[in-house]
Amino acid sequence: MDLEYTSSDELLELIRKINVNYYERLNANILYVEELSDRIYVVYIIELRDAYSHLIRVFDYDIHSQEGRKNVQFHLEKCISHLQRGLLDTFRKILSLELKSLLKSVHRNNIKVIEHQIAQEAYRLRVMDSNNTVDKRIEGYITLLDYMSDIWKKLVLSS
Repeated sequence: MDLEYTSSDELLELIRKINVNYYERLNANILYVEELSDRIYVVYIIELRDAYSHLIRVFDYDIHSQEGRKNVQFHLEKCISHLQRGLLDTFRKILSLELKSLLKSVHRNNIKVIEHQIAQEAYRLRVMDSNNTVDKRIEGYITLLDYMSDIWKKLVLSS
């Protein structure tokens, strides 16, 4: 994400985009994980706290000076990094919980086939490939969870 801005309004728009792209999804993922597992994962809440801490630090500086702009961009980068890390972690947890639930619901003869199909799709989407951008990996997890949902509908709900 380009973190350049020339005015206060552009900085606020940049912060809005960060919230839309990362914060809202992470918050939703955290709530979903808590609902699926019936427990609270403090590690994800810490990522939110740390991201928020960096976001608030943005306003410690003169956002229009050259030095202030560098500090603002540094803290926005750190904020985004925490949000992205939290997203990847929560997607991995959701994937794990959803897979466990799916495999409990299908006939044992289908388990290996489903595991193989999901592994192939994860590989195709490159969700674990650190050479892939974080945004592409996030998109990949969303696609992979949709793929698992389709399997669920075909195998479990049609029975």
